[in-house]
Amino acid sequence: MNTLTPDQIGRLSRLIGAPYDPENRAPGFHCWGAFCAAQEILGHSGLPDFVPKNVTLAARARALREHPERSNWRKIDNPVMGCAVLMAKQTVATHVGCWLDLDGGGVLHALPNIGVAFETLQRLRQASWRCITFHLSI
Repeated sequence: MNTLTPDQIGRLSRLIGAPYDPENRAPGFHCWGAFCAAQEILGHSGLPDFVPKNVTLAARARALREHPERSNWRKIDNPVMGCAVLMAKQTVATHVGCWLDLDGGGVLHALPNIGVAFETLQRLRQASWRCITFHLSI
């Protein structure tokens, strides 16, 4: 487990509650933007930006599947600090978050009408995210 500094914990905590913005404009985030912001705080900067041409479910699924960054990821069985968490209500991932080993572990992610939140896997499953997979940069 990677140990976070108090500064990193504070910066990650300040992301929570930020508004959702489909174009990822400050102070808001879309899910990829919140993931990238968390990665930068964790010391993994340089992820490419992504602003979808439209925010339909199909467009989000295609973007997460075809994003150039995905070729750098490998699927892992259990979450580790900073890994990508892909989520699907059915079988195709339409959402991404960042796993954080804080308060027992959870996912930092951004959703419309909610903004940036930190939720446990149990809470995500209760919210109908049925397919949750973990991915680590290689």
